[in-house]
Amino acid sequence: MVVLSASLTSKTGKPLVARQFVEMNRIRIEGLLAGFSKLVDTKNQHTYVETEVVRYVYQPMEELYLLLITNKSSNIIEDLETLRLLAKLVPEFCPSLDEEGVKEHCFELILAFDEVLAMGHRETINLQQVKTALEMESHEEKLHNMIRQSKINEAKEEAKKKAAAIDSQKKGKMGGISGMSSSGIASAFADDDRRPMYDAQVMSTNEPVRKTGPPKGKGMQLGSKTKQSNDVLKALEAEDELMGMVSKASAPSAQSGGRQASAPSALQSVTLKIEEKLLVRLTRDGTLENLEVRGELKMCVNDPEAAYTRVQVTHKASSAFQFKTHPNINRGLWTEESVLSHRDQAKSFPVGNELGVLKWRLPSGSESMLPISVSCWPSAVGNNVTVNLEYESASHLEVSNLRIVVPCPSQATISDVAEGDARYLSKNGTVEWRVELVDDSNRSGSLEFSVNDCDPESLFPIQVTFVCKGNLAEMSIAGVSDARSGKALTFSGDPLLEVEEYQIQ
Repeated sequence: MVVLSASLTSKTGKPLVARQFVEMNRIRIEGLLAGFSKLVDTKNQHTYVETEVVRYVYQPMEELYLLLITNKSSNIIEDLETLRLLAKLVPEFCPSLDEEGVKEHCFELILAFDEVLAMGHRETINLQQVKTALEMESHEEKLHNMIRQSKINEAKEEAKKKAAAIDSQKKGKMGGISGMSSSGIASAFADDDRRPMYDAQVMSTNEPVRKTGPPKGKGMQLGSKTKQSNDVLKALEAEDELMGMVSKASAPSAQSGGRQASAPSALQSVTLKIEEKLLVRLTRDGTLENLEVRGELKMCVNDPEAAYTRVQVTHKASSAFQFKTHPNINRGLWTEESVLSHRDQAKSFPVGNELGVLKWRLPSGSESMLPISVSCWPSAVGNNVTVNLEYESASHLEVSNLRIVVPCPSQATISDVAEGDARYLSKNGTVEWRVELVDDSNRSGSLEFSVNDCDPESLFPIQVTFVCKGNLAEMSIAGVSDARSGKALTFSGDPLLEVEEYQIQ
């Protein structure tokens, strides 16, 4: 068997990707591919066609043809086996079997073809071996990355210790200075000594004013420049959030010095992320059609000494939620005690790498679980449409960054906004309603706008996005400890709910 080329073409004969295994110029392969589109018969049940020179072995794949071009002396049975293997590979590396999908994953497809065919002959290989070869994972590389991350963590710890030592030294020096001034022995010396250190800029600007009256001529220009300088300083203060440092410059600013020398916030031993994604479909009157929840708990061990981690989880998820643990997690311990720990107590979690340890899913939820329910009521009078939008929020969740986007084919006039702000975006052709925070003070809100020369059907689907503190599984971290010693470990982790898709149809 000699395969001249393996390619993917559109149903109209347009070549999308082609890999040649023998020496062949571009004109030759383009001519062969163009000839195939004329020879193939969609009504024919055969999967190959022949010419006087070559044989085309092909398989339809949705909007594409997977095609092998071989010589006529090639073994048709082996060609068909090769075609079947390639037909399994293509969806693995190109999930979207259309022209755009092939363009996006063309290099992955070429590499996969190269693993199956070499110099036109098929290699003894199966689908799993091809996937393993293309993943190109290296144990040595992983080990190197773990060692490097461990060194980075050690350097961070050392930097924190040094920063804390410097901070304590500065606080000690400031305590000594304040002791001298409060003793009353050398208060005048202390005033004169400290004022140049902390008040140099204020003295340089105020001394000329004390010595002389308002200057003439150039003095006005100098005063102008001083005002400009102060304006610049104020702008810098506002930008850098240093208002306290400059506004209190007329007094000895020991607090400012202490604030500058403060140590960076400490990194927790374990970082936990509780993330939920929400998929919702509502009807126009707010009736729930579908609600799906997908959640994941991710863990990252930051301290090598915390690698043997044991996480105690609390949740109030109903039996409708489906939980699945990582293969390395002790599933029995999770089922009985809601504890996430390594299946093999002698092994540790990787340091510095984020790992998904728990996933959960709610295939179908009830309307009472919706953090935000949105309804839309369009009413048409002639060619004019008045639209009333309303949202209602559940009482137990705090929602932020609520954004409701309504398609609007023509200019919209906003007549009433009960909460947040709304505007018509002519560039996008949408009405956008934003509410920064939904809490107990504004659990419901409404918007009314009107559109001229509009079909009510063109106002859908409406897109909704928001972020919630908390999650529908009511999951939180009760504590984190060392699985061997039981010592409590520091951790950080806040639950977060985000919208993946929320449509009103």
